[in-house]
Amino acid sequence: MLNSRDIDRLRADVAENCRRWLERCGRAGLAVLVTNTVRDAAYQAWLYEQGRTRPGSIVTNGKLPTFHDVEAGLAFDFCKNVKGQEYSDAQFFADAAALAKEMGFSWGGDWKSFVDRPHIQWDAGGQYTNAMIRKGQYPPAMPAWEEEENMTQETFDGMMADYLARLGEQSPSDWSEDARTWAESRGLIRGDETGNRRYKMFVTREEMAVLLRRMEQGAETGDQPAK
Repeated sequence: MLNSRDIDRLRADVAENCRRWLERCGRAGLAVLVTNTVRDAAYQAWLYEQGRTRPGSIVTNGKLPTFHDVEAGLAFDFCKNVKGQEYSDAQFFADAAALAKEMGFSWGGDWKSFVDRPHIQWDAGGQYTNAMIRKGQYPPAMPAWEEEENMTQETFDGMMADYLARLGEQSPSDWSEDARTWAESRGLIRGDETGNRRYKMFVTREEMAVLLRRMEQGAETGDQPAK
């Protein structure tokens, strides 16, 4: 009988996301242990006998392996890696499964007919069934989960400052030359302390207010060119 817990025996795409899920669980403080990945028909039959012809509680309704099948490698089981609490903490399973579901996995804890909290599988959002897997109809490759980067306000401010600095250094376009010459001759655009007029920069409301005030002052003095 084959009953493996080796993640490498899962299909490559599922194995990669299983490892990323374990990393996420670790960062979330969830002590997760993968207890099963693939199994053969003999082991599945042995599990099926439990609670029927062999002592113990019923743990499966399937006589043949499907998502756990060696040829499929699309499912894995897990428990809480704390002695004496392996399967007793329902919230632990819900929290760990929530991370898996964010990644695209399906959780046995959501099943109606046979709730299986330790079970996670890739079925392309429920599009593939046990019957399809038994026929060799497998779901497409599971997209690799990419963690979203959490940008801090400090990082954003730094990126924005760099962007604005680059804008301020860009040269103005040729099509605005006449207008720029007119505005500069009347003192409307004067530039900063270094003389950089930063024509590609955004205009703030206070800068707009200064510009409008200069225009008004120009009108009051007959719109004479600046000295």
